[in-house]
Amino acid sequence: MSARCLLLATLLLACSTAHADDTAPAPPPPLSAADTAAALSRAERLGQAIFLHDLAAERATDAIAAQHRAFRKDKRVRGWITEEHDGRFRVSYIDATPAVLYRAEMTPDGTLIGKVEVLAEPAPLSAYEAGAAAARALAMTTQVMQCAKNYNSVVLPEGDDRWAVYLLPGTTLPNVVPLGGSHRVDIADGKITASRGFTRSCIQLDRAPPAQRTELVGMMVTHLLDPTPTEVHVYWSLWARTPMFVGTGEDAIWKIENGRIRRVEDEDDVAGALSGL
Repeated sequence: MSARCLLLATLLLACSTAHADDTAPAPPPPLSAADTAAALSRAERLGQAIFLHDLAAERATDAIAAQHRAFRKDKRVRGWITEEHDGRFRVSYIDATPAVLYRAEMTPDGTLIGKVEVLAEPAPLSAYEAGAAAARALAMTTQVMQCAKNYNSVVLPEGDDRWAVYLLPGTTLPNVVPLGGSHRVDIADGKITASRGFTRSCIQLDRAPPAQRTELVGMMVTHLLDPTPTEVHVYWSLWARTPMFVGTGEDAIWKIENGRIRRVEDEDDVAGALSGL
């Protein structure tokens, strides 16, 4: 066995021991080169979009709470909708009607633009907001494996009254990455057309404290539901601000860093990952 294959096998064994989704089936068959490239591009695009929408909502919530102390106690708020437009993100907080109560405009890095808009009277939703809110509400009715008391949601448009709703476990633990229990629900014309979980267990990954994070120390997980990493792996790597190594087969390991995926071919990368165990 070559040194690289031995290192890959060792890393997969370590991942299996520490972070395996041990109820997963056998690995799916490999993709062609063209299909692999398409799958990786899709995972990067969607994972980065999920992260940016989620970041906008997180930072908008903090900004509104800082400017309006009553916001966190406002029992009318039932959630939020995010919309990307003109290089920025609009976050709209809605009530049960649904109608808009607050709005904030955010830059992609999560900086508030101008002031938070506090509506004196709840305002009707735009066509986009109405579609996204309906998709979110419908997705919340699905029966999924829940791995957290609280879930966040990200709604992404897919065109022609089609939406992808991501349900993401919440956590209050600073060094825990709650990968397990992440789901995607597809909505089209007001109906659920598909749904999937990205794990078969409530797996959690550990990330190093900020002072110990380097480009060589990353989180590791085996993933046998897909032949390549998914958008959820990209999202959680970005969320954790930590590289993630994903093993999808006997000799297939991928490194996700800064929202990009590449197959591990360098022994130094593998050795670096092992040093983080």
